[in-house]
Amino acid sequence: MLRRAFTAAAVAFAILPVSGFAESATPYEAAAGELRLIHVWTTDPEAMMKAWSQPTPPNLRATTKARRNEPIHQFILYANCSRDDLGRCHLTAHVTITAPDGTAYGEPMAFEALPLGPSALPGTIGLAPQSIGLTIEDGEQLGTYTVELALTDEIGGVTATHPVQIEVSEAEGLAE
Repeated sequence: MLRRAFTAAAVAFAILPVSGFAESATPYEAAAGELRLIHVWTTDPEAMMKAWSQPTPPNLRATTKARRNEPIHQFILYANCSRDDLGRCHLTAHVTITAPDGTAYGEPMAFEALPLGPSALPGTIGLAPQSIGLTIEDGEQLGTYTVELALTDEIGGVTATHPVQIEVSEAEGLAE
């Protein structure tokens, strides 16, 4: 089993206008108070970052499907985090993964998704610089893994929680 924290953005996060974010929920969105969360996954993080760096609005190609031994990467987008007196935001993440048979897949992971510091301005969407990657290796279960992300606004004291179901199938040429 391979799970690792990785930096979603090699450069400072980009920001996008929220534009209807609160009104039109998608299967990737959650909210708590003013905090908004978009929880997406991709098997091509380089293409995701390239799209993210393009003019607004970007065309982000998200997926919830992966093959055995193929890394799939999480991207945490957020809006409207609370700010301290110095204008800084602080977001922490707690991730639990459930295997297809309903058992825990490894230990829960906790990390700073956005360390205390500058953030996306109110009314814009920012990309948290920290998230996780997941690879289902040989010998591990195939099927639907549930990845639950709890994103906490440490200054505002609210947590947005969002589950994503990742469907993992056999690698091509190795079907059982």
